[in-house]
Amino acid sequence: MASDKLSVVVRVDLDGDQIQIAATGRVTAKSLQGLYPVVQRTKSLGGGLAVEMDLSEATIDTDALRQLQVYAELHEMPVRLNPDLDNVTALPSRELQTATRAA
Repeated sequence: MASDKLSVVVRVDLDGDQIQIAATGRVTAKSLQGLYPVVQRTKSLGGGLAVEMDLSEATIDTDALRQLQVYAELHEMPVRLNPDLDNVTALPSRELQTATRAA
């Protein structure tokens, strides 16, 4: 089972054609907020090299997967996932819970 902690490694192709950001652990909507700046910094330092996000070894929450799809389309960046998509987990909805308190 994958760790809940997100670990990120940036790999530069020796030929200089591509930079890959590989993440392992659990990708949540919250952890994506920390991953996006890594992507932006990597792209800015890459000097125009193609950047790919490899999440094939990570476990991805359903909400995070939706956000990643939108992000990848907007920024024209490939995201590599496990081809079986068995690394996507469905979590219970985070609907607002209300409770009544006695006065």
